[in-house]
Amino acid sequence: INDTYLCSYREGDEVRKYILQRINTTVFTRPGLVMENVEVVTRHIVNRLRSSGMADPSRSAPTLVFTRDNRSSYREASGAFWRMFHFIEAGTVYDAVVDARHAYEVGRGIGMFQALVADLPPETLHDTLPGFHHTPRYLSAYDDALRADEKGRASGIKPETAFVDRRRSLAPLLIDLMTSGGLPVRVVHNDPKVNNVMVRIDTHEALCMLDLDTVKPGIVHFDFGDCVRSAANPAGEDAPDPDSAQLALPLFEAIAEGYLRETGGFLTGKEIELLPLSVKVITFELGLRFLADYLRGDAYFRTNYPGHNLHRARVQFRLLETIEAAEERMTSFIQQLPRR
Repeated sequence: INDTYLCSYREGDEVRKYILQRINTTVFTRPGLVMENVEVVTRHIVNRLRSSGMADPSRSAPTLVFTRDNRSSYREASGAFWRMFHFIEAGTVYDAVVDARHAYEVGRGIGMFQALVADLPPETLHDTLPGFHHTPRYLSAYDDALRADEKGRASGIKPETAFVDRRRSLAPLLIDLMTSGGLPVRVVHNDPKVNNVMVRIDTHEALCMLDLDTVKPGIVHFDFGDCVRSAANPAGEDAPDPDSAQLALPLFEAIAEGYLRETGGFLTGKEIELLPLSVKVITFELGLRFLADYLRGDAYFRTNYPGHNLHRARVQFRLLETIEAAEERMTSFIQQLPRR
């Protein structure tokens, strides 16, 4: 999303590397607020790591390099926003889950991040993505697109329309608990894909989470549900055959075990109980978004061929069916995991 450059500088006999980025202001229309969030979160994590005895947190977590006038970003006269991080040489990332051990570390990485920011008041962050993961709004947007039928595509998606209608009750389950206080609002990452979890090159253990532009207040289920949705479906979002999409239970179990190893000590019982539900809701949500975009003429998601967004929606809906079939086993597994 951002223009990213690896920069190397010699400091005496040592070569230090840095990540230089130009923020995509088309995607992030309020880069100043994004950088305020990134600054708050990275400072908090660095301080937590330093207080735990880590001598140089910049080698283990995203750490900003400040400008000469002590700013976290530099704005050109043209409006371009630039920032720099220390390069983490001990870590690497993978685009997809390699095996169950890797899935466990992905779960740990997300849990480690949430544990490090568990004592950071969410109200200190800006809501830079208003409406993100508000599933009822996505359902309403889908309904609007279906009624308008601007591209004349509604007649070709009757099975998908029926699928959505049978699951409308899913949409408000998480957001209603969040807004009513039934689930605590916390600082969450909001983009927990596999390649945002860095693991150590030598041991392959979780190291940190990258790409903090989407961090904002939310509920932990946004991260857990989206991680499982993407990481525990080996066929991927663009599976050639929608029927090949499925929840791989061993991967789910590995992610959940790693995640709760790091978060079980501070999550509430209700939060833990609803982790399997979050996978259903977030999968349903993404399917809705793909389907609505197809109806609108593919205005949001980039497509590679006609009908691509419809195909993506079908993949998510098939994945959701397998999640529904596995829900009892998912719940049982979560319940038997030890709380740390």
